This record gives sequence, structure tokens and C-alpha cells, in this order.
Amino acid sequence: MRLFKYEMRKLLINKNRLILLSVLFVLYGLISFLLSAGGEFEIADRAQEKVAFTEFMELVSENSGKLDPVQLEESKAKVEAAIGEYGEGEPLNYQINRNPQLRFHRIYTAFGQQVADYRTRVETIQDKIAELEASGQTDSHEYRLYKKQLQAELAHGEPVFEYTRAWNFFFIAFDGMLIILMFMIVLTFFISPLFTQEVKTEMDSIVLCSEKGRREIVTAKLLSAALTSAILAAVYLGGWFIGIYFGCGDLSGYDAPVRCVGAFESTLLNTTAGGAAALCFIWLILVSAVFGTALAFVSSKMKNQSAAFGLGIAILIAGMASGNLGRIRKIVWPIMDFNFGALSMATSIFGGSKIYNFFGTPISYGTAAFMACILLSVLACLLTYLAQRKRGVL
Repeated sequence: MRLFKYEMRKLLINKNRLILLSVLFVLYGLISFLLSAGGEFEIADRAQEKVAFTEFMELVSENSGKLDPVQLEESKAKVEAAIGEYGEGEPLNYQINRNPQLRFHRIYTAFGQQVADYRTRVETIQDKIAELEASGQTDSHEYRLYKKQLQAELAHGEPVFEYTRAWNFFFIAFDGMLIILMFMIVLTFFISPLFTQEVKTEMDSIVLCSEKGRREIVTAKLLSAALTSAILAAVYLGGWFIGIYFGCGDLSGYDAPVRCVGAFESTLLNTTAGGAAALCFIWLILVSAVFGTALAFVSSKMKNQSAAFGLGIAILIAGMASGNLGRIRKIVWPIMDFNFGALSMATSIFGGSKIYNFFGTPISYGTAAFMACILLSVLACLLTYLAQRKRGVL
């Protein structure tokens, strides 16, 4: 326990790091607040903007739930009339951002298209299943895949109309470049001195001289790296969430079906927007802890903090750049799908409908990513233990 406390003081629980952590928390909250505080309408007069928003929310509340065909036809007609009067592009957007009724009709028309897409998707899957049954391919992977997709679609049911603006902003936190620039790089900086501080002072071989001491010290380092990473993830999402709350003023739609959120329109998850947020929160903590153990191994092989930090950044960039490898993408797809940058993007993992063939059994991206996290964490821990054996004094 003393070793663990010492490592935590080195990585996180010291004056400089705690001040930096507080600054980051405020920064995350400020960015998310500025992102979400713009309001639903671009009206300079605050009182008029409030009246417009109230009218808009009344329309949303009156039409929440399943698709109303009559309302859909009315909304389509209103939108078409607006296009005929103002044209498309900037003139139309100008009116939408100032007219609560037109904004509602535009959103409801898009909702109607979403329902139509759902029905088409279900019919297509049913047709594929019927074709496979007619040809006697009921034992094939393709048949099991379509059955799994159909079960997921029917379990969700047709999309419903709900207001989920705050949650749309919250899930931006998992956007690829944003989470790497604002969180993963910060995490790399915090973990990079884990082993390099002892190397810098030439104490590494002395403190790792016995097998028992080496095992205890490396275990304490790995645990401190994982816990520090988890705390940083909580700070990132906690600050972001608080900023969204104050920016939007409420958390409407937390109990809405998750497919009402833009990032989850085609998800296989059958939960609420709030449930998806909790899942993504836990997921980022898990991925952060795994990445922390990987950074521990990187730190154990480097001679100074700058080198460890640079190599950690290089690993992130290389993983994200793997999607631009052209013809060899089919060969390196595990790196593309399961690099640490990709694993941190929870909305990509849980928001889509990607399916993998795991020895003939279809599994979701989320399940495959969880298995990858377990494998990477075990591998990182084993490599870190093995790397320290060479530093012991015989």
C-alpha cells in the first residue's frame, strides 16, 4: 500500500498535478458550456429568443412520441413552401434559426425520413432472411447475422420524436479528434513519468533488485497508472457534463430511446439516452485504464519522460492514421478498429451496427472492443513485468 501511495503521489496526488487537474476540469466545462450555450435560435433579443424557444418546445411536447402521419404531411408542406419562398442553403437556414414553427417542421420532416428509413431497413433484412431460408442456408453466418439484426431492429421499434439537444452535445465528447486532443494526450502526459523518474535518477536497478520487490513495485505502478487514468477520464467527462448542463439549462430527453440521439440512430443498443451516457462513461474509464497500463510499458522502456510522452503520442497518431492505408486496410483492420484512439470513441463503438464474425458467431463492435481491451491490458501488464526483469541487480 505504501508503494501504491508513493506512485499515486508521483503521478497525480501532488500540488502541481492537482492544480493542473483542476484547471483541466474547468477547461473541459468551459468548452462544453460555450459549445452548448448558444441556444436553439439566433435571435439577438433575449426576451424574443425565450418566447421563440417556449413556442418551439410546446410544438415538440405536443408531437412527442410515435410518428403522426397528418403532422408529417403538414410539416413537409410547410418546409416545401419555405424552400419555394426562400430557396435552400443560407436563406432557408436564416429563417429556420429565427422561426420556431419552421424549425419544428424541418426537424419533424427529418424525423419522418428517419422512420421511413427504419421501415425500409426492416423490410430489406426480412427479404434477405426469406431468400436465405428459401435456399436452405439457415446454418450460415449470414443468416445468423441478419436474424440478429432483425431482432435488434424489432426490439427498438419505430423511432419516436423526442427532444435530446443536451445529450447530442454530451456525446460530442467522444468525437475522434476532440477526445484525442483534449483527453488522450493529457493522459499520456500524466502517465509518462511512471518509470522514467527512477531511470533519470539511476535508481531503477536498485529499487528493482529483488524478485519480490520488483513484483510489488511493478504492481503498484500498474495499479497507480490504471487508477490515475480512470480519474482523468472521470474529470474529463464530469467537466464536460457540467458544462453541458449549465449551457443547455436542463437534461431533457434523458429517458428517451437512445436512437433519438444523433450519434446512436443506428445503434444495436436498446436503452435510453441517459443509459447510453452511463455506458459510455464507464467505457471511457475502462479504455483509459487499459491505455494507462500500455503507457506504463512504454514508460518502462524509455530513459526520460519526454521520450515516453513522444512515443505515447506516436502510438495514438499511428493508430488513427491506419485508416488511410489504402489497399492494405483489409489486412490491418484490427489496428484500424481497435487502436486506442478508436477504442476511446464510444459513440463509434456503440452507436453503429457493425458486426464481426467470431468463429461463426456474430458479435457486436462493443463486444469485440471489450475483448480487445482485456487482451491489450493483459498483454501490457505481462510485457511490463517482463521488461523489469532485466533491470534487477543480480
